[in-house]
Amino acid sequence: MAPLALLVAGCASAPPASRTPAPGAPGSAPFSAPPAAPHEIRVSVDTRAAQEILASLARARFDMTDVKILEDMVPVKLTIQDSGRPADVFEHDFRAAWDPETRTAVFDFASVRREKEKWSVVLAAVASGREEIERQAAARAAALLPGDRPVSAKLAVFITFGVAGLADNLVAKTPDGMPALVVDLARVLGEAEEGSPSNQITRLVRLISGSAYGQAWIVYREGSTAWKRPLPALGPLEPLVRVVAEAGPVSIFTVEDSFFPLSTWLTQPMQRAINELNRMGERLVESEKDLDVRIMLASEVKKPDFARRVGGPAGAYMEDGIIQVFGLDTLRGALAAGPLAFFQQYVRATRQDKNLPTLSKVIEDRVAAAAAPAPR
Repeated sequence: MAPLALLVAGCASAPPASRTPAPGAPGSAPFSAPPAAPHEIRVSVDTRAAQEILASLARARFDMTDVKILEDMVPVKLTIQDSGRPADVFEHDFRAAWDPETRTAVFDFASVRREKEKWSVVLAAVASGREEIERQAAARAAALLPGDRPVSAKLAVFITFGVAGLADNLVAKTPDGMPALVVDLARVLGEAEEGSPSNQITRLVRLISGSAYGQAWIVYREGSTAWKRPLPALGPLEPLVRVVAEAGPVSIFTVEDSFFPLSTWLTQPMQRAINELNRMGERLVESEKDLDVRIMLASEVKKPDFARRVGGPAGAYMEDGIIQVFGLDTLRGALAAGPLAFFQQYVRATRQDKNLPTLSKVIEDRVAAAAAPAPR
């Protein structure tokens, strides 16, 4: 689970039970808004691996033939590949599901076998609602994309069990190069309210739509002059600004719809995330005359762990702040104009709404001094 989702899960204040303002309007989650351009986001959900795994685990005895069949399936191949372990570890752990005395090494099938009836019901709901899941995920992903040009992206989603370690999903590519999301159904929905299929499906849609948006967002930035343009006026802050503006729009998909606006329901987590962003910005500016320190900090900012812990959450809060003050169209325009415009719009939002956490003076000064296209 992403850090922003963990912050939501640990939030002391409960969001309102019902709130239905217009899509994209202040006070609403932005994901249900109509797209700003005719984006073509295609999501395909494949449940065959999960069905085969449950059918195998339902047998009275372990059958090696089942394992060999599973190992030929794309999501299982991707799972084994991602684990960095040989196939015999997968086989060992699958066999362990029938033997409580055998310790699982990497792939947990024992817990799935113990609750196979429960997961059979959940999987049946996912399989029967597959087309609606695909439609909703694609629509939510398209909603937050800029509207200056159409974007085309594809995502293959494989529902399975037994993703390695503690992860609930992995992002990879199929053998033919198509972006893929492999979802461990038991991990993703393990904490979802039992007996509530709609809640379980909603959580799954949120995960898939975030991954679909992530792929489309990459495609968009690769074709954008504004995102490729160097920003020398930012000096040592350039990598930080880019990471936050790139990761934030994806991280916002981890938040449940009922927690918007984030500045109302997640005030303390939002402040902590912006504080972490500010501290890194100050350290980067202070390192301006020390090349070794500057290189070390820039390297830290570019690591995926920094984007996951700091850049993504802070950027998501900034994104929602822009939406709540100026609306979704303004956010889309800022994203189209590039990472600097995204920061400029958030600074403008903090001038309008004093409840939003402000960026540190060193960041605001650099952002103000840097030349950027006027935000739309």
